[in-house]
Amino acid sequence: MGRSYTYMIKEGSIVLPGDKIATTEELVAGEGTFEDRGDIIASIVGKFVVDKEKMKAIVIPTTDTPLILKKGDTAICEVKQISDSLVIVKIVHIAGKKRQIAGEKDAAIHISNISNEFIDDIGRKFRIGDIVRAKIIKAEPAIQLSTKDKRLGVIKAFCINCRNPLIRKNNLLECPICGHIEERKLADDYGEGNIDRVVK
Repeated sequence: MGRSYTYMIKEGSIVLPGDKIATTEELVAGEGTFEDRGDIIASIVGKFVVDKEKMKAIVIPTTDTPLILKKGDTAICEVKQISDSLVIVKIVHIAGKKRQIAGEKDAAIHISNISNEFIDDIGRKFRIGDIVRAKIIKAEPAIQLSTKDKRLGVIKAFCINCRNPLIRKNNLLECPICGHIEERKLADDYGEGNIDRVVK
């Protein structure tokens, strides 16, 4: 009988950048992953598999033919930079699509496109490293996104103190490790891990 393995994330699952998928006691970090303080973390969007011979964690990109971004697409993004009026994100996945993105992957969310409510401080709605679901409202020449819909916004966030994933408590986020409370522009399904939800 072969040994049965249980990892942090079920083998064969689709994972996001930043997801903890196993520990270094179980596996070594392979393609599409990296090691951080004893954990193996996904570095790309893809399917988590294990090379049983080498006991290596691998994330295989869910890609084949390059995908052209277009207006109306639902994008999964990682926040890279925040200014007074803009959020700069890297698009890592298009919901409902299994192909690699062609061309430019950076995009912007203007403060006026974050929410239907008045926003005076972008830093209270997004943080660097957040995973966000947004809609492409302009694909050329520069990609522009919106998170105004209740189904759009942050779907995964990390504590600014200890970098652990935050859990939702009503309309705020709380760190289960250090107890820190944070605010975000949340998608209505925050924390459910649904990266292929298409918002029409």
